[in-house]
Amino acid sequence: DRAGFDAWQQSWRARLLPSSEGMEYSASAHSAVANMLRVNPKFVLRNHLGEQAILAAKQKDFSQVSSLLKVLQSPFAEHPAHESYAGFPPDWAAGIEISCSS
Repeated sequence: DRAGFDAWQQSWRARLLPSSEGMEYSASAHSAVANMLRVNPKFVLRNHLGEQAILAAKQKDFSQVSSLLKVLQSPFAEHPAHESYAGFPPDWAAGIEISCSS
């Protein structure tokens, strides 16, 4: 729901921007961002990442499993070598379907 998110984001930003100061965020805005970063991990196990690791492991290449494990053990930390793990999934991943029994 892109329109719904955009409306919410606009109202959220309006609450955090000081009324008299253009686009500079207030101290409370910086605090809100710091709080969000403290409780929302940058890295989470995404379906496409798991799928790639599983496919490689089936070929006896466990490097992706190892990389994912390393990153997910400290999901709030920066992992410059694995920045792509935090990005949007590739287009091909839209077709991945999983179930609770997977």
